[in-house]
Amino acid sequence: MEENVDANTQEDQVPQESTIESTPAITESTENNNNVIQEEQIKQAEPFKKKLTASEWFAEMKWKNNPFTFSILPELFVGYRSQLERALLALQERHKIIYLAGPTGSGKTTFLKLLEEQLPKEFDVLYVAKPPRQSEKFIDVFNNKYKKPWYAFWDSEIKNLYEIPEVLNAKLKGRHLVVMLDEVHESEIEALEWLRVLGDQVDNMSVLLSGLPIFESHLKDNLETFRKRIAVKIELVSLTKEETASLVRKRIQHVGGSGSEFSPEVLEFIFAQSGGFPREVLRICDELVNQAILSGTKEFSVSPVAQEEIVSQVSLGIVDEMTPMQKDIIELLAKNPMSPGDIANAIDLAKYKSRQHAVRSMNNVMKKLYEDGYLERRRSDKAYIYSLSGKLRTIVVKR
Repeated sequence: MEENVDANTQEDQVPQESTIESTPAITESTENNNNVIQEEQIKQAEPFKKKLTASEWFAEMKWKNNPFTFSILPELFVGYRSQLERALLALQERHKIIYLAGPTGSGKTTFLKLLEEQLPKEFDVLYVAKPPRQSEKFIDVFNNKYKKPWYAFWDSEIKNLYEIPEVLNAKLKGRHLVVMLDEVHESEIEALEWLRVLGDQVDNMSVLLSGLPIFESHLKDNLETFRKRIAVKIELVSLTKEETASLVRKRIQHVGGSGSEFSPEVLEFIFAQSGGFPREVLRICDELVNQAILSGTKEFSVSPVAQEEIVSQVSLGIVDEMTPMQKDIIELLAKNPMSPGDIANAIDLAKYKSRQHAVRSMNNVMKKLYEDGYLERRRSDKAYIYSLSGKLRTIVVKR
């Protein structure tokens, strides 16, 4: 911790008469400057004379549009520099399987897009937004990536899975293919196993998996051989307070604003409520903008009433962004408190090797929801009994 340095430590040694300062004369220029500053502050805080439409409000703010819509803009990415450098290094070293883990809203997709932009020219990137449910769907994925020219009547499309390695090895030549598979926690075991085999058969290919942290537990329960093949794991957690403020400023400047429209108090509120998760930052900022438009003012308020409204509006989207498994658990717990074993008994076990694997998987998911503050738990014999926290119960009721 830095020590505060007192600039006046020598003040006692200075004669009293030498410390007397004359008051500067107040000139007409000084008064004019003060008046301009005061007028600008009043203008910033006062409501518009008539209720404006959203377009008119943005024009008054000198913004081209709302800077806080959920759009993926790699050029405005902030934070995670060490993780980006690690991912670039892993791909340049030609590691076969890389795993990018991060909670919902941590910026994984934007991270992938920025990574794609920064890769050297000898890399060829195939971004897959959602994992195919069946392995055969990869045929369409690779055919779309490597479409034959209209004049190449002699060049046939891939007909089956067994042709893919040969086709890729022929087309890539000296280039290196990076398959970016987003939302990998939704993958089926069969598709993942096939992807691992494909990576073994294609010389110049890396697979970069991106998903929620629960994916690793899913692999441990159902596909341990695949989990052990992950060479590099990179984790995205959240932005710092400074990075959160930088994200807000860059977004505003991108649409023509100065970047200083949000006061330090407002930025403090945004960070406290979002936890530094980029998507939550955008959601809260968007709600602040909406409140300002509806109030007919340029001022962004974080009064207690405004805070309550913002938190309420933002929280309603939390459940929508949960994984299907998390939603199923929340739905069951909304009826009665249950243990991981009780949850396993109430769901379809077809996709698990055994009930024991299902219980372990439920336990991992519920533990994470508990750590995030969405569940409460109490000890009962050898198991924990989980229930919805007050925070989540309120949200579920509102829905």
